[in-house]
Amino acid sequence: MYFDLMSSSSAAKLCLFVTVAFLLKSVECASECTARDGDSKAVLVGRLPQTCDASTAGNLYYSPVSKRLTLCDGLSWVHIGASASVVSNKPGSYHNPISSCSVLRGNGQQAQSGTYWMKPPAHTQDRPFQIYCDFSLRTNGCALVWKHSYYQVTPNDNMRTFSTFNKPCIDLSDGWCNMANKQQIEGHEQVTAAYHYGTVVYAYRGDRNRQLGKGTQWQGAILNNPIKITDHCSSDNGVAPEPENGNHAIPGITFDKANPGDYVRNCDTDRYGNSGGDCRWLNCFLPSHISKTTSRTQMTVAIYLC
Repeated sequence: MYFDLMSSSSAAKLCLFVTVAFLLKSVECASECTARDGDSKAVLVGRLPQTCDASTAGNLYYSPVSKRLTLCDGLSWVHIGASASVVSNKPGSYHNPISSCSVLRGNGQQAQSGTYWMKPPAHTQDRPFQIYCDFSLRTNGCALVWKHSYYQVTPNDNMRTFSTFNKPCIDLSDGWCNMANKQQIEGHEQVTAAYHYGTVVYAYRGDRNRQLGKGTQWQGAILNNPIKITDHCSSDNGVAPEPENGNHAIPGITFDKANPGDYVRNCDTDRYGNSGGDCRWLNCFLPSHISKTTSRTQMTVAIYLC
């Protein structure tokens, strides 16, 4: 949302701000754009790599979906929005991070879903981090802590809901993310939502499950006392999504939406575990006003803490 340069001189800030503005206007290629005038870095187009460290510091990635740049600062991927500014003290900026997404609405602002800087009281690092806050799910503000676009990414252990691997959750574009330390996010509610090309198909909230993100506890994605927020499914409408642990599943990635309490037989997202074929939306069946295809089409599931 905001680009920050704490330790740079005013001249350096201005120079980099102009450079970022130029890049935002000029990156229009379909595969890769090389930097100008002998610069050693490139602006790459597509999904972010998993690693941001000293070896990739300074790399810029452009997303054709969100039309935004993301910079590796040597420690983590930093989202640079089209409205980038050198310094801002607005709530949710680097210099004024929020403690939770609900703070934005609590301050009387007309809060909008988007990427913000956050530093919860339980956050032990000096630097805040960026996170996506959602205000569209009839809540006071929820932090995105996990997402997975089925069959658009190759599953691995880093993608599980209980993984300690950190891949910042900064938007809802296709792909995946995982917040390593979910326990630091404040709130008493948990939301599971499913999207088709950015349109929410169903969303349920429940009491927060304190197992989420702990050890190897795939059960942390179970919603306690689930309540429907919205559900457009043609089948199993009113049935909350649940994580799966059967042979067909990868625990911590696979979800179903049928037969509550049965965690081994049903499938609404994938059969990654035994390569049994695509089962996206088979417990739901997309309605015609959302998709011409009822199943086996684009699906992203997201988990929020509120």
